[in-house]
Amino acid sequence: MRCYKMIDFDNPNTFPKELKNWGTEFEKMILRKVNTNNIEEGWQIEHQLQGIRVGESKLVTDFVKENMDIEIVVCHCARILDENEYWKHGLVTAGGKNNAGERRLRKLLVDIGLDEDKIEEVFSHVYYLWNCNKQSKTKSVHFFIDKSQVYKNDQLNYFAVNLGGEILRWSLKAMDRDLYKEEPYKRLWIMGTPCVITFKVKLDDIYETDRNSLIAEIVKYNIMKDIFGFDYEFKFTGMTVGDVPPENILSIEEIRDYIPMQEKYPDYKGFYDELKS
Repeated sequence: MRCYKMIDFDNPNTFPKELKNWGTEFEKMILRKVNTNNIEEGWQIEHQLQGIRVGESKLVTDFVKENMDIEIVVCHCARILDENEYWKHGLVTAGGKNNAGERRLRKLLVDIGLDEDKIEEVFSHVYYLWNCNKQSKTKSVHFFIDKSQVYKNDQLNYFAVNLGGEILRWSLKAMDRDLYKEEPYKRLWIMGTPCVITFKVKLDDIYETDRNSLIAEIVKYNIMKDIFGFDYEFKFTGMTVGDVPPENILSIEEIRDYIPMQEKYPDYKGFYDELKS
């Protein structure tokens, strides 16, 4: 195993050089399978690369096998009340029923003034969603790899729209689509700060089915730049295996101009007026 610095997708200089050493046969295969006729924009080539399964190539599989200890810089979006909690405890997964996630959500709902019957109604939906996919919903931290995507992809920045995360948001939506506009539920959308949390994670601590695809992003970046002369935009998302310890958190930053991002959509027109006064 070679010794690398952390791979940071915001800094291509950190990409391992050997992920360019694909050999003549691999390059011939790429040129054979990618049709460059009438290509005007990079996405037209990116789309074709998806069908080549770069993540299954020997170049990628060998690298993953030999470098499970390499650290990757990744990002997570959340709306947070107290930044110090993250520096103290890290990113803690929900864990499911009777675990940390339930305690956090119950306290949050009590703090906004929701009565006990309503809290139990909310949790009937939370439990259902947790049980639909326990690995994804209760045992992982979801991440993306290019911090700039938070300003380009509203599906990513939407993870910071409310306290309690998407499971709580989906649970309230199951009760009533417009419940987020009503008090006290609206407090979950108004309180706190929308943030992007950057942390490091070892390849070994990334969900197994995501590892090859993650490293393949670097190879596809190199293919786009070196073979075809186009830029490549990293849109990959993945999951950790378990919690992120506090010592792995690198930064916590407020997402700039978050209100205008949401006000583009009819559901949030005028929604944040109280924060503007």
